[in-house]
Amino acid sequence: MESQLQGQLLDSIRKRRMRFKVPGLMAILLCGATACVAADVPDQRPQTAAPRENGRSTYYWQSKSIGDTAQLLTLFCHSCRLGQEDGDVPLVAVLRDTVGDNNPENDRVTYVWLLTYARLNAGQRLLSAVPFFYWRVGSGSKSGKDTAPLMDLTAPMHPVLSEISRDLLQWTTLDPLTMPVRASSRAYRTNSNDYERLHLQEAIGYLRQAPYSDSSSELTHSELDTVIARLELRTRLLGGFASQRQAERFGAAAGFEQERIRSRNWELLRQCAERTGLLFEPLTLAGTSDQYAVLWLRLGASPPVSGVSLGPVWKLLNIKDPWEDERVRNWRGPVFMRALDESGSFAPDGFPGARQARLMPLAVYSLNYPKLPLLLVDFRDKLHVRRHEMTQRAINEITSGVIGISHFTNWYYYVAADLYDFVVSRHGAAMDTSARLDCYSQFRVELALDHSLNSDLRSDIQIRVNSLAINPLEGAVDREVQVAKTRYELLEAMSDGGKFLADRIDKERRAELADFGESKKARAAQTLLHDATFGVYTHRVKSDFANLAELERERRIQYQLNFLDSLAQAGPRPEVIYESSRIRASVNELSGLMAGVRSKPVRAHAATTLAEIQKNSADAELQSDCSFALAALKGNVGSARAGSGAMVAALPGGVTASEAAAAVK
Repeated sequence: MESQLQGQLLDSIRKRRMRFKVPGLMAILLCGATACVAADVPDQRPQTAAPRENGRSTYYWQSKSIGDTAQLLTLFCHSCRLGQEDGDVPLVAVLRDTVGDNNPENDRVTYVWLLTYARLNAGQRLLSAVPFFYWRVGSGSKSGKDTAPLMDLTAPMHPVLSEISRDLLQWTTLDPLTMPVRASSRAYRTNSNDYERLHLQEAIGYLRQAPYSDSSSELTHSELDTVIARLELRTRLLGGFASQRQAERFGAAAGFEQERIRSRNWELLRQCAERTGLLFEPLTLAGTSDQYAVLWLRLGASPPVSGVSLGPVWKLLNIKDPWEDERVRNWRGPVFMRALDESGSFAPDGFPGARQARLMPLAVYSLNYPKLPLLLVDFRDKLHVRRHEMTQRAINEITSGVIGISHFTNWYYYVAADLYDFVVSRHGAAMDTSARLDCYSQFRVELALDHSLNSDLRSDIQIRVNSLAINPLEGAVDREVQVAKTRYELLEAMSDGGKFLADRIDKERRAELADFGESKKARAAQTLLHDATFGVYTHRVKSDFANLAELERERRIQYQLNFLDSLAQAGPRPEVIYESSRIRASVNELSGLMAGVRSKPVRAHAATTLAEIQKNSADAELQSDCSFALAALKGNVGSARAGSGAMVAALPGGVTASEAAAAVK
C-alpha cells in the first residue's frame, strides 16, 4: 500500500511536470505570495513579502579597486536584519584579478571570503573533540580580524590533498592507538568537516541569489557559475581536481538541477497537503523564493475522507497525523487568523466570499533536499529533528570511534549500512547527512537575514532551528552577521593602499606564471611538494616588471584555447555553433599569441585543437586560417602563405590532430 500510494503521487507529478518548469513555477510563486496574506491574532501577518525576481533587488554587488589591476567585489543583502536592526549586510567578497586592462578574457576570480565566518576560539575546539557532545556553548567568537579566504580558487586541489593526508594520518596513526584518542580525534574531524561544509553551503546559497552582468562592477554569469561550481566541488570527493572547463560546465548544470529538484519537491509537498487536508504555502526569506514551504492546519475542521491509508504520506512528511494528535486539541502555541476562499484556499483580505479561519503552523520544509521535501521545523515537537540528527551522529561515533570499525577490515558492515540507508530512503526517510546539513545551513542564515516574516512566527521558528545546532564549532547566526561588517571593513582597509592584498595578488600571479606550460608530472610534483611543506613552499617565478604583460598574454592564450577546445569537442561543422568570423578571429589571435610561447605542452595542445577544428570545418577560409596557424607553430609561415590553397585541400584528409601535435613537438 505504501509503495502504491507513493507511485500514485509520482505518476501525478510526472503528468504535471511540464506545468512546473521554471517560468511556470515563478508565476505560481508570484501569484501565491500575492494571494497568501496572513493575519496573527489580532492583526499580524506571518507570510513574507512578494518574492523579488532572482533576488535582484535584495542582493547587490559593491566594487572597490585594488590599485589598477584588481577589484574587491562584495555581495550585500539590502535591508536585511543586522542584530535587532535592519540594514545592508556584507555577506561574500571575491577578488577579481583584471591585470589592469578592460578585456574580460584576462580576468580571474582568485579568492572567496565568507564574511560571516568567525574565527574559532579555544573552547570551541576543545569541546568539538569531546565524543557525544552535541551542544553549542555560547554564541561563538566576536573576532572579525581573520582575513583568511574561505577558498583559494587558483589552487582548488590543495584542500583535497590536505584532506587525504589527514585521512591517512587518522587511519595509520591515530586509529591504532587507544579508544579515547581514536574517538576524540574522529569527533573533532567530523565537527571540523561539518563546520567547513556549513559555511561552504552558506556561501553557495548567497551566490545563487547574486545578480550578474557584463559590467565591471559585478561578476559575469560565467564567473558566478565557476565560483559556485568550485565551492560545490569542494564538498565532493576529489572535486578539487576538476579542470576549469569542467568546473564551468558543472556550475551551469548545477543551477538547472537545483531548479528541477525544487520543482519536484514543490509539487510533491503540495499534493501531500492536498491529500491530508492541510494547507500548503511557500515561504520567501531574505529575497529567496521557491525554496521553503510551510504546512498549516485549520483548527476545528474535519479530517479528509480518503479511501486509502494515509500512513505513507505522513511518513513522507515526517510528522504525526495531526487529526489524531491530542497535542492539537490542547494546542497552546501560536495561532493565526487567515482569509480562506470557498474552496478552502488562501485568499487576500477583502476577497469576495472569503472568511477568516484559525490556523496553526505544523511544519516548515526545505525544497532543496535531493530526494524529497526535508522537514526543518516541527511545531508540535521541538526536539523531533534534533533527536534524529543526534541518533545518527551517535551511531557513527560508536561504530567508528568507540568500537573502531574500519572501512577496510570491516567493509561488510558499511556495505550493509549503505544498503539499509538506500532501502529506508526509498520509503520516504531523509538519510543523506550531508544533504540535510546543506539545507539546514542555507535556511538558518536566510531566516536570520529576513525581516519581512511575522515577528512571532519568526521567533518561534528561530528557537526551533537553533535546537538543530549539534556542532560545538557552530556559532550563532546573529553573531556571525555582526562579525561580517567587521571583516568587510578590515578587507576594505587592506585594499586602500595596504600591502597585504597587493602582495597576495603578486604571489598568486607569479605562481600562475610558473604553472603555465608545465607538464602534468611537473604540476603534480609541485603540488605534492607544496602540501608536504604545509604550504610553506610554492613554485613561483621571480618578481619582474614584465610579469604582468606576460600573464596577460598567457591568460588570453588560455581563453582562446578553452573556446576552441569546446568547439573541437562539439563535433563537425563548428561554424554552425558560432559564426565563422568569430572562430577565425580566435584562430588568428591564438596564432599570433603563440609566437612567443616555448612550452612544448602548450604548443602541442594548440596544434591538436587547430587540427581538429580544421578537420571538422567545411568553411574554406577557416580551414585556411587553421592551416596557416599550424604552419606557424611548425615555423613554416612563409610556405603556409604561399601555398595555403594547396594546404587546405590536403590537410583535412591527410593530417590528424595527433600528427599535427607530433610535428610541433
